[in-house]
Amino acid sequence: MKISSPEPAVGRGPIARTRRWFSAKDFESRDARFGVFLIAPAIAWVIVVVIVPMVTAAQLSFTDQRTPGGEANWVGLDNYITLISDPVFRAAMGRSALWVVTNGVLQTAVALGVALLLNRPFRGQSFVRSWVVLPWIVPSAVIAILWKWMMDASVGVINYSLLATGLRTEPVLFLSTPDNAFTSMVFINSWRLFPFIAIILLASLQSVPEEEYEAARIDGATPGMQFKTITFPHLAPTLTVLGLVGTLWAANVFDLIWMITRGGPLNVTRTAPVFIYDRAFAAFNLSSAAAASVLLLVVLTAFAATFVFLARRQLGQLDETLEHVAKQAGGNS
Repeated sequence: MKISSPEPAVGRGPIARTRRWFSAKDFESRDARFGVFLIAPAIAWVIVVVIVPMVTAAQLSFTDQRTPGGEANWVGLDNYITLISDPVFRAAMGRSALWVVTNGVLQTAVALGVALLLNRPFRGQSFVRSWVVLPWIVPSAVIAILWKWMMDASVGVINYSLLATGLRTEPVLFLSTPDNAFTSMVFINSWRLFPFIAIILLASLQSVPEEEYEAARIDGATPGMQFKTITFPHLAPTLTVLGLVGTLWAANVFDLIWMITRGGPLNVTRTAPVFIYDRAFAAFNLSSAAAASVLLLVVLTAFAATFVFLARRQLGQLDETLEHVAKQAGGNS
């Protein structure tokens, strides 16, 4: 008797279910066609606001257009060659790399600590969990005004507190000196984004089976050993995804830096997005700005592809966490 081999499992979870090719049969049913109809506006929107501007910027980078509607002549790779040899652009790219690394380390460390605290039962836990996301949902303009006032050397509440308690004898120039401006901006941006990371990590922590901790405690494992052998392995897939998303977010931060320091003082906070804005609207060189945007896109795309390739195992383990979060969301609704 011939035994047919079983069909390969598609996999569990939202990520695994997408790891197969779509065929024409997938769109034969009425529900499938209705689903395509529902997502068509989103696809059209992405094409209009993302794909078309990207193609336009790529085309513009091969010309010498300086202002919108101005004369544009084909110059080939001249803009790219000029940028690569420009020390100001290279400094901005290097500053962006430092910005990404420092933000990533600080945000992740603070978010992990907050998530571990929120995962423990205490009085008022639900209230704290609900309001910890407040810095993340506040608009960037409000955050910029708030922190510029708080860090002001004359009337800022931070300097007032330092002077009143005797911790300082003179005000700290948080945003006015090259030594402090970059560090202050990293702190402000991390304060804004760490709640989002903390909530994601908290959801991942709640997917860890309590039985594993009970077995570890019975075996005499210390809290540090429990974190190393149980907590961190469960958090690794989530941290991997957050590392990728956080890097791309941090590399594209423009609004907060521009509203607080405008890239100063002495260009210490002039990251690649700020450089691109200055080149387009201060130096009136749209083509050079477009070329810088393309180079930044290439760097981030290469980083993302390399990151996904190296972390594909951790990404594949994310299904159970996503399923648990979806169940929690359904149970809370």
